[in-house]
Amino acid sequence: MKIIEKAERLVALGVDPVVLDRYREVHRFYHTLEHLDDLWQQLENQGYGNNDVLLLATIFHDIIYDPRSGTNEEDSAQYFNEVFTGDGALKSLVTDIILDTKHHKPGSALSAIFSAADLNVLKQPFDKLLVYEQQIFKEFQFVDHKIYREKRVEVLKNLQEGVDNPALDYLITYVENFKPRIAVYPGSFNPFHKGHYNILQKAERIFDKVIIVRGVNPGKDTATYELPEALRYRQIETYEGLLTEFIDNLGYDVTVIRGLRNGSDLQYELNQYRYLQELGGKNISVTAIFCDMEFEHISSTGIRQLEKYGKAEEYLL
Repeated sequence: MKIIEKAERLVALGVDPVVLDRYREVHRFYHTLEHLDDLWQQLENQGYGNNDVLLLATIFHDIIYDPRSGTNEEDSAQYFNEVFTGDGALKSLVTDIILDTKHHKPGSALSAIFSAADLNVLKQPFDKLLVYEQQIFKEFQFVDHKIYREKRVEVLKNLQEGVDNPALDYLITYVENFKPRIAVYPGSFNPFHKGHYNILQKAERIFDKVIIVRGVNPGKDTATYELPEALRYRQIETYEGLLTEFIDNLGYDVTVIRGLRNGSDLQYELNQYRYLQELGGKNISVTAIFCDMEFEHISSTGIRQLEKYGKAEEYLL
């Protein structure tokens, strides 16, 4: 990647290239190293390849990225100020550019150049806009689709005011009408273990989004385990009562994911599916997914037993 090739230059500026690892965080789909490469390629093409201010702004403008946060720009600027100990005037210019990306209202000539490059994705033809939208959709998968659609259209319309690109109209129409393939993965998840995660990862390769649904099961112990940190960027819901009622209240079509370890699980889930149909879920689709062999012996009950002997950690996320 082009931006990684600048490692020696970063070292010369007093920046450890290890900071780039933040762009490999698993919750990033658009705000990645590829995004930095695109930005830097644009700036190089415009003749700014030797500009240290723009290089540092490229690397640090999204260095802190949590889609749940409203202070990413401020946090990125603060992080830059903590790790960069070089020239004070350069530091001030880079900080201002990072902060300007919050609303893309540049306060200097260099900030205007950087802002234009950062927003260049909105000037692309529809096929590239579609890829961009799919990446943003994945970054905000923790948001219910109805809310995401409303807020995303609002954001795109605001951005459209400063961009002359008819393809944006098509993108907005696409977002307004897109019906993603959404699944729900229900369970008591007490605890959510590596076997569950294996099923979730497989389901996410099939569906656009998987909602983790934690139900209160009267036939099982009350949940005593918190869901792991690895799930914090997924949509997580809880419910009491019938799964069919929860699904009806979502207001859009979903498929139910059932994780299987062996043939015994298959027979059990088949019986559960019959109950699901009889309780009003005749139109609900179910997809059964077998876990990989290395996880087929893991169960929440077994983990709770192992915890008594301090042997449960290796099965948890």
